[in-house]
Amino acid sequence: MNSTTPGATTSYTVSFRYMTPVTTGSVDMLFCINPIPYEPCVTPPGLDVSNAVLSDQSGETGYTADIRSANHIVLTRTPSVISSGDMSSYKFDNIVNPTDTATSFSIRLSSYASTNATGPLIDFGSVKGQVTNGITIETQVPPMLIFCVAEQVSEDCSNTNDNYYTDMGQLDANSTLTAQSQMAVGTNATGGFAIMANGAPPAAGTNVIDAPSVPTLSEKGSNQFGINLVANTSPAVGNDPEGAFANAIPSPDYSVPDQYKFVSGDVVAYSPNVSLVRKFTVSYILNSSQDLRPGVYSTTITYIASGRF
Repeated sequence: MNSTTPGATTSYTVSFRYMTPVTTGSVDMLFCINPIPYEPCVTPPGLDVSNAVLSDQSGETGYTADIRSANHIVLTRTPSVISSGDMSSYKFDNIVNPTDTATSFSIRLSSYASTNATGPLIDFGSVKGQVTNGITIETQVPPMLIFCVAEQVSEDCSNTNDNYYTDMGQLDANSTLTAQSQMAVGTNATGGFAIMANGAPPAAGTNVIDAPSVPTLSEKGSNQFGINLVANTSPAVGNDPEGAFANAIPSPDYSVPDQYKFVSGDVVAYSPNVSLVRKFTVSYILNSSQDLRPGVYSTTITYIASGRF
């Protein structure tokens, strides 16, 4: 901010690095009080970018400014691959500062392959500033990891059904038992997140139902326990990941429809960089052979999410 005087008409230079080196055609810049991308955007009082002019750019260039509203700018260009991870900067003239000196404000940044900031999200982040009389304030968003697990969870982890137990039913060599649970995760860590699954295959005393160590089709009549994190048709169970942040994905071995695996300690989902927030559905299958010894077969699977700050 060339001037932090409340209500002043000044220039802003916004600088950031593109984290994912893929084809990019637009950058969405939304001015809000709150930096969190999935929360409602409240325009900072007094702010006006409707007359902003993109006067300079460096790093990733070729953009023009599409002024959408008093708090919304979209940078657009012919889609091209990000050439480096160096800092890119964009200078805007004729921006009117907010007038509230008691509250900081944010610019929510997100990049897209399209030219109009629609479709799958590539990267996102936020920068913050504040107007003041006589001092300059710089702030940053604190490190954040959001994670929740239950039978059912909301996409933003605001609530769950608080159920952590499922009775899959009676084992039968002619049928496949199924169950599912959900988890939502997001982080502003530059290295993204990883979710690890820990536990053992179902057992009754010393009798264990084995789990395949590679993705395997469900096979009735065999002793088999496995999971995956996508929608399946054989048997019909599960869902694909839900949410806008498409860089959060299941690990390759757990992303093949109708194929199941379980190895304790495996990373079952991850993101390579910042990702907020995505919901995963874990599908569980259980098959049994005719000669499986009687008993109550049970297991506990623990999911651990780590942010790569």
